[in-house]
Amino acid sequence: MIAPGDTAAVPAQLYSPAGRDSLSPTRRVHAPRIALRASWTLQALLLASISIASLALYSTLAPWFGVWRALPPAFAAGAAGGLAFAAWRRAQPAFIEIGIDRFAAFSRSGTRLVDGRLSGAAQWGGAWLSLVVEASGRSRNILIAADSVDAESFRLLAVAARSASGR
Repeated sequence: MIAPGDTAAVPAQLYSPAGRDSLSPTRRVHAPRIALRASWTLQALLLASISIASLALYSTLAPWFGVWRALPPAFAAGAAGGLAFAAWRRAQPAFIEIGIDRFAAFSRSGTRLVDGRLSGAAQWGGAWLSLVVEASGRSRNILIAADSVDAESFRLLAVAARSASGR
């Protein structure tokens, strides 16, 4: 039987005073990557918002400039919104890793987008999960829709967000 203060029987690479050493690269447990799909719900909402904004601009300008002169600014606003949507879609994470004290998001090419701790400002719900990741003094918000991951992974992320909010 090992006494509480006796560390001689425990191998040196497994012992740490707190029970784990998550900051040491040799002891960091590599969490499995969770693949994210493109959320059709989120994309449809964003495209509908761009369309509504373009129509609102057209309906505002049409009484002043006329029907035909209001079309180019409305189309330009829709095109700018479409380009912003395409850039946003490319910047979305394709894979995420979630560990005990670590959250990482990766792009399709494998580059690391964010690596840090989940903040207590995370919000969760039945269909959306907003995770705030603090990395090197900056915070970044990652929005995950329920249709972008399987149900078990979404539950795992929601539990991690709830435990981060208790910090």
